[in-house]
Amino acid sequence: MQNKMTESDLVALLSQAEEDAAQYNGEFSQENTKYLSAYLGNKTGEFLAIPNQSSVVSTDIADVVEADMPSLARIFLGSGDVVTFQPNTDNEAEIEEAEEKTKYVNWIVRNQPESFNIIHNWLKDAEIQKNGVVKYFIEEQKEVEVVEYEGVDAEEIQLIIESLKGSKVDKVKIEISEQKESEVIGDTPSEVATFDIKFRVTTEKQKVCILNIPPESFLITRNARSLDDAEMVGDRVRKTRGELLSEGFKRDLIDQLSTVDEEDNRTSNIESVRNKDQGGSNYDTSINDWASQNVEISDLYVKIDFDGDGIAERRHVMISGNKVLVNEYFNHVPYASLSAILMPHKAIGRSRAEVTYPYQLQKTSLQRSMNDNIYMVNNPRNVVHPDVDLDDMLTVRTNGIVRLDEDTNVLPGNAVFPLQIPYIGQESLQVLQYVDQSRAQTTGALLANQGLEADKLNQETATRFNGVKDSSDAKIELIVRNYGETGFRKLHEGIAWLVSRYQDTATEFRVLGKALSVNPKGWKYNHSVQSNVGLGAGDNEKSMQTLQGFYGIQQQLKAQGSTLTDDKDIYNTLSRMVEGAGFPRVSEFFNDPEEPAETLKAENEILNGMVVQLQEQMQMMQNPLAEAEEIKAQTSLIQAQGKAQLDLLSMRQDQEQFNREQAAARVKFEKELALKLTDLELKYSKDVPGALV
Repeated sequence: MQNKMTESDLVALLSQAEEDAAQYNGEFSQENTKYLSAYLGNKTGEFLAIPNQSSVVSTDIADVVEADMPSLARIFLGSGDVVTFQPNTDNEAEIEEAEEKTKYVNWIVRNQPESFNIIHNWLKDAEIQKNGVVKYFIEEQKEVEVVEYEGVDAEEIQLIIESLKGSKVDKVKIEISEQKESEVIGDTPSEVATFDIKFRVTTEKQKVCILNIPPESFLITRNARSLDDAEMVGDRVRKTRGELLSEGFKRDLIDQLSTVDEEDNRTSNIESVRNKDQGGSNYDTSINDWASQNVEISDLYVKIDFDGDGIAERRHVMISGNKVLVNEYFNHVPYASLSAILMPHKAIGRSRAEVTYPYQLQKTSLQRSMNDNIYMVNNPRNVVHPDVDLDDMLTVRTNGIVRLDEDTNVLPGNAVFPLQIPYIGQESLQVLQYVDQSRAQTTGALLANQGLEADKLNQETATRFNGVKDSSDAKIELIVRNYGETGFRKLHEGIAWLVSRYQDTATEFRVLGKALSVNPKGWKYNHSVQSNVGLGAGDNEKSMQTLQGFYGIQQQLKAQGSTLTDDKDIYNTLSRMVEGAGFPRVSEFFNDPEEPAETLKAENEILNGMVVQLQEQMQMMQNPLAEAEEIKAQTSLIQAQGKAQLDLLSMRQDQEQFNREQAAARVKFEKELALKLTDLELKYSKDVPGALV
């Protein structure tokens, strides 16, 4: 067995691996810088303009990317679950857990205040750069709130403190800003002492964070086939010393970390391109104090044999310079990556910008040539005889005069004449049209009428248009499928793995208008994951049409008395339609037949309606006195049935609560018994049935 690795050995080994990954990343960074610059239309690199000539830059990459984004946003940021967890058996507990996991993970990914920006930026990174990356982790957060009360007495103060305390409260700090003295007359105070009090409440909570990782900061070992197979995956991040201190690192360790060198040769030029309009990649701060100083951290997840047992395990290591901040076992890679075009046997594929780049180069060259030709045709050069006064010739003014020498024999028409420049605009437009068609065939950009002659525009058929549109949609569908089956699947699976192991508190949230409480610590099943995207660019519209068809069939079966559908199936169809329409709460429109509270309310309304009808019938009867008693009896019977249903619902709820408490007590007892049996087994070195393995 090998000796356990020291931290200095770990730093040396990872520094070499990081530099190797950085070089690999640097090659990608050069490509990514080129594509981002072309997307922005910068006149640099291969688009550098020649002085005194046209400097226009074609916008093909921006056109393709911005044409993709509405469809991508509609699918990944619209209604419906992008990824769902599917049970592997018919076990009711596993089915319920799969539904709970789907709702909770999708809520984490798509319903946080910053979710839209994160997903939008992730998708756009993958469109422009060779890949887009997000990182997910659980962060311990502290929030400070100041609460002020005026005119409270000592008893009220204690009640306020108790109300502020809870499982998430770290501490309560009370500051008395003002005290009003009481006046005492005899043995009875005429006025109770009151205070103006300020409470400073610090709360601690866990939050699942998802962050966009800039492509130039992402690190992965060479020739990796996937993130999970890579020997090292990580990113470089800059944090202030104050941020590190708030995250729990010791101040004496933070003091030993080096400040970021702005001239570090590892810094990618892509930051300067991205932030050109805001001053480039300069991170200098006007507040030059200890807490604001930047420190570069390498956050790495590596396969390494640190304990010397001969088996490489995944570890989470954070390094700054030659100092190790974190070194712990962590059997997961908390990154998810997207590439628009997947490449076999490679973790990083190609982007839409990459396949469009050659067409932008061609069109830029053609547009510049055409513009230069138009400038020269509009401002031609002239052939001038030596006897022409050059000062007059070069002076441009309305009704100006150009003089000839007095003794010249040259006719004015022969003394000055323009140099003929052939106009090539028509030919250039044809070439540009061909390039556009080639780009459309490659990228799938919809060109419904390109390539048609003007006099044949009205002859275009709907069949051909639909064929072109279907071809375009197919390109987007494949990209969407790539995103759903790779990055989004990895993100949802990873978050489910993360919260089930490291979240130790229950979370309350709302889904479709219903309040839910989830404690992932209780999850125990491994579910299969299903991606629900990639079925067309107009996903919601097509789904709504399909659901309406299902609903019509269900209504027919219901009317025929068929057992192929029931109220729950119809409710599922209607709830999907509400989601597809973009409304957040199904309960505003339909009642869940499996929710007694909702159905009981509807049944009571029906009963009340029947009572009203009976009362109206009673008034219309010729013999009101005789029939009134009968109607009164029917009304009492209906009311008694409603009360009985309410009592039955209450009894069911009490029974369910009792069952849950008994189950929790039984689990607790079994755990305690297993621990005691294990102690006996260890004490007497004998196998004891029921002990923990």
